[in-house]
Amino acid sequence: MSFSRVVLRLACPVALLLILMVVLGFVYPALVWLVSHAIAPWRAEGSLHVACGRVIASSLVAHYNESSPLFHPFSTNMTSSGADPYVPLTYALEQVDRVSNETGLPRHLLVKLLLDNAAKNAVANLHLFSPGYSIVNVEEVNLEILQILNKTCGW
Repeated sequence: MSFSRVVLRLACPVALLLILMVVLGFVYPALVWLVSHAIAPWRAEGSLHVACGRVIASSLVAHYNESSPLFHPFSTNMTSSGADPYVPLTYALEQVDRVSNETGLPRHLLVKLLLDNAAKNAVANLHLFSPGYSIVNVEEVNLEILQILNKTCGW
């Protein structure tokens, strides 16, 4: 086999590899980014919450910290992703006494925050993602608590 045939046999797979790298590594991600910003710009960057010039949380990703005085999402061994901020309302209500004791906020205020968030999620999700039970986004509720306590800059 001549040298030119070897080069031709290698050139096609290498060219295909380079084309696929460009398309799948640059074109496709750029297209997904553009479409996400066109359809839902408020969620395209991760629904980040900024306070005091820095990102403190996201409505889409839970931060499990057992020593936190706020509401806890499921621990990492209780969910498939380990990062789901949504929990059943009953699970969040079980934490009200602890959060009330640790933050000094009255129970009735915490229960109201949870019920309001569950009602908002019921309307937004149309019970498609939680059929038969109410869900709460603990990250959103925790941000409301921090605003009430005025501690978003250094808890």
